[in-house]
Amino acid sequence: MLYHFTRNRFRRSIIYFLLLFLSIVWIGTSFAQSSKKELKVGVETFHGFDVIKRGGFTISTAIVVNAVLEPLFYMDEHGELIPALGLTATPSVDGKTWTVALRKGVSFHDGTPFSADAVTAHWNRMLDPKIKFRARAYITPIISVEKIDSHTVCFNLKHPWPAFKGAIAWNRGIALIPSPAAVDQEIRNSLPVGTGPFRFVEWKRADYVSLKKNPGYWKKIQPVADSITFRIISDSQTRYASLKAGEIDLIYTDRGIHIKQAQVDSAFKVFTALDNGADIIRMNQSKPPLDDVRVRKAILHAWSQAKYISISLKDTIHAIEHTFGNSLECDDIAYPIHDPEAAKKLIAEYGKPIEVEYIHTQTPRGQELGQILQQLCKAVGIDLTLRPLDMGALIKAIVTGNYQMGSGRIPSAPDQGPALFKEYYSTSRANFSKYVDPEMDTLLEKQRTETNPEMRRNLLCTIATKINSDAITMFLAGRRYHFIADKKLSKPEQIIQGIPLFYPALK
Repeated sequence: MLYHFTRNRFRRSIIYFLLLFLSIVWIGTSFAQSSKKELKVGVETFHGFDVIKRGGFTISTAIVVNAVLEPLFYMDEHGELIPALGLTATPSVDGKTWTVALRKGVSFHDGTPFSADAVTAHWNRMLDPKIKFRARAYITPIISVEKIDSHTVCFNLKHPWPAFKGAIAWNRGIALIPSPAAVDQEIRNSLPVGTGPFRFVEWKRADYVSLKKNPGYWKKIQPVADSITFRIISDSQTRYASLKAGEIDLIYTDRGIHIKQAQVDSAFKVFTALDNGADIIRMNQSKPPLDDVRVRKAILHAWSQAKYISISLKDTIHAIEHTFGNSLECDDIAYPIHDPEAAKKLIAEYGKPIEVEYIHTQTPRGQELGQILQQLCKAVGIDLTLRPLDMGALIKAIVTGNYQMGSGRIPSAPDQGPALFKEYYSTSRANFSKYVDPEMDTLLEKQRTETNPEMRRNLLCTIATKINSDAITMFLAGRRYHFIADKKLSKPEQIIQGIPLFYPALK
């Protein structure tokens, strides 16, 4: 049976997807048998606990990290803050400062009291240009974070910033607060210390991460499980087989074939959440022939989201024309639809043979994607060479600009404005497409400061239109997340109901 988080209920469902996982281990009715004290979860990858080192977390990594570290706030479906380590966030009249009152009586797992010192240390570390935090472009409107007293901090902004609340609630990465002692000792990535419901025990790379229940957890509702073992199983078939064999209790997956099988299997329940962001292919405009917009447009017209989603994703994920998900409706934004004849016409205008290399992951899905794209390009006369890489080599090639076309994603976020600024602003360290356009820079700057919701909506839609008309990015599909759980594990209705009911207990 499929449980679907609808648009009206969960517009920011990345938050709720993580809460869905945590509710499985927190809600008192989570386990069908109270004697079951260990939860085994299968995830695709895990890269560490330090956002500075990673620049951000994949959904698999975020699932693990959120069991150990916590943010100041979460965000509900209406864009309002839900207290966590922070209690209130109050803006000044001019919108250029936000005062955050912090929760008292909370301690990190190493016994360090949670206080303003931990918050200021974390945020100012991310802001420090010497640190060279890869995702600093997300938060450059923040000048500094100051300690007012032991449990009050002040965020100083360059200008009013409509995405601020999303930033302090972004538990996919920047919002999660580590222990200052762990930071000082340089152990934060592999030996994390947080305030969350579980304490770190061991990380055996490429194998598992084990956690144990935090006996001093500050919330009234305590974890039911005594421990969690996150099995790192990169191969999706092996992960699904482990679930079927009863070796693990639930898995995160994005493989359509397994999702479809589980939906009709009475032994399992499938949970899914829509989100914003996008799986993409970047086209490096510093590398010929991709410096010519006609070539990029020809490739985009050759591409077919519908074919990829049907063949590889088994229609478990939706096609998109922008990164905003269901949170923003735009009119016609010049999306380059699948049109082989238009592609051939652009190639004729270009007047030279087009040869391009595409780097992608070595995973079955990555290779499948490469083959589909190669066939579609061949049909219009483009010679596409495939180069599969392991994830580390792929990321290095993208970050260093040593590629022509490469797989990636625009991450899910409470507000897509910072993500677009990071991806497309000309001087952003994360502008891996090497796209430079003064008009786009102006649009990205304006959306940062525009506090009128309707005017900001228009700016974001104009940015989306320009992304398509300038053929900067190839959209592969939208973002949708899936858990497959053993039917014996829990009562799905209680899990889903528990998501919005649990967090009001924080207030």
